[in-house]
Amino acid sequence: MRTSIPPPYNKVPKRGFLLAMALVASFVLKAQHLVQAAVDGLQDPLVAYEATLLLEQQEGVLMARFDVRTQNMMLRVTPNCQLDRATLNALLAPLALQAGCLVRRTALSEPFRHIDPAACTPTPQQYK
Repeated sequence: MRTSIPPPYNKVPKRGFLLAMALVASFVLKAQHLVQAAVDGLQDPLVAYEATLLLEQQEGVLMARFDVRTQNMMLRVTPNCQLDRATLNALLAPLALQAGCLVRRTALSEPFRHIDPAACTPTPQQYK
């Protein structure tokens, strides 16, 4: 009994197909916004996991990540996502977390850089 994949599925994708997929991925990323913040009180990986699950359930949030080592939060959101600083901090309050130095921008507008929690001012800056 042969277990090989029948033609045409056994062929390697053509360059044109790969280029088209790259263009689609680029378009999808351009349509997303990146929200970053320094997170005060983030020291436990389990709390970071709970915060990730909590924010990924919010409307317009495509992906959430909390990093204990850098004390940073990163969200990928849709452009029409209504999540603001007050709502974000209200959601994080039961976990004893507070987001500061919030920055919102298009996903591909500049390279990703962590926010330094030590340089974060007590009054978080508004979305750009």
